[in-house]
Amino acid sequence: MARVSLFPLPPEVTRVILGGESSIDMGGLNIRDHRSARGFARNYGYDLETPAQRAHVVQVYGDAMEFLGSAILDGHMEAIPLEIRMLKDPEDLLVWASFRPQNQLSNWACVVLRVMHTLFHIDHNVNLRYLKDIQTQVFEPYDRFLVALEDGTFVLRGDYEVPLVAVERKENKDRASMLLKMLHKPENVAETIYDQIGIRFVAQDRLGVLLVIRFLLDHHVLMPTHIKPSRSRNLLVDMDALHAWSHELPEGFAIPPVGSPERDAICAKLVPKTRIDGGNPFMSRDYKAVQFTVRTLIRLPNPAVAVLEKFSKSLAPGDATRVKIPQLIQEQEEFTFFFAHEVQVMEPSGFQSARSGPASHGEYKQRQRDAARKRVLRGIKLEEAPC
Repeated sequence: MARVSLFPLPPEVTRVILGGESSIDMGGLNIRDHRSARGFARNYGYDLETPAQRAHVVQVYGDAMEFLGSAILDGHMEAIPLEIRMLKDPEDLLVWASFRPQNQLSNWACVVLRVMHTLFHIDHNVNLRYLKDIQTQVFEPYDRFLVALEDGTFVLRGDYEVPLVAVERKENKDRASMLLKMLHKPENVAETIYDQIGIRFVAQDRLGVLLVIRFLLDHHVLMPTHIKPSRSRNLLVDMDALHAWSHELPEGFAIPPVGSPERDAICAKLVPKTRIDGGNPFMSRDYKAVQFTVRTLIRLPNPAVAVLEKFSKSLAPGDATRVKIPQLIQEQEEFTFFFAHEVQVMEPSGFQSARSGPASHGEYKQRQRDAARKRVLRGIKLEEAPC
């Protein structure tokens, strides 16, 4: 039995297990040789001696290199050592990342592994496999009440109506966007991305924002039982002012029409006196909206149903019934789970800010990119990686 020095403890123990840091923030690994690398990969989830699994690891390595070149290094791939660019065996990355003392090769191996690790979490997020069906079920309750008007605006129409300036949907994040977002998140797992699907309502004004939320509640589109509390952000309405105004309302109060002095006065009362912390370091101080995350119970057919139906079609007439295929299909339980989506409600001024200026999506993505670049290139000197 080989003698192993047990101390000092490796970074996996001191920084991740005991210190609570993310694994992608480690400066290196603790893998002695290729035999140890294969054991690490096997328990990570990939048997590198199985051709299909090895091929997927190699594919993810290629995707990671492409992302580094386009999103992190701005095309300057020559900054990456030739050994890594011409990689023949993915086990080498694990061994190189464990070099002590660390050098340029080990630091760059860590860079590539950080991106690959994040891609593995994206590729194995089961929700993404059913995203099209999930989108249909998430948007259906909203679509039941949304009516598009000839002038390009919308209205929520049910037991009563609420006018809208605009409605926008976020139907999914592409793989590169998810990768960029995960690379700056402490948890660094795909399950913590809550805005893969989302919907944005643009109300007529601040009072209209409250009317939109009230409509969604009254028609049970928005279920308070399914809201994730830690994800709620109110950057638009002063809660104390709202409570005070609500308690002063006379019986039978009617909302003044848009543009009336009374409505403008009400909206002015509700403006927060100070900036409310949005909890997102990449969010511009100019961003103003009510934002929350809602979980929807998704119901999908059991994957076995499709297999049984295909098998049934291959049988001679009457054989499917004889071997009880229809009965087996009926006995398959639904595949059910909760899926979180993001809802934003804002007024026109906030909507315009979200399209241009510091609060725009482009500026937001650039701040994410800068943070991801700094995190991924940990241990790399700037002159080695122009970016």
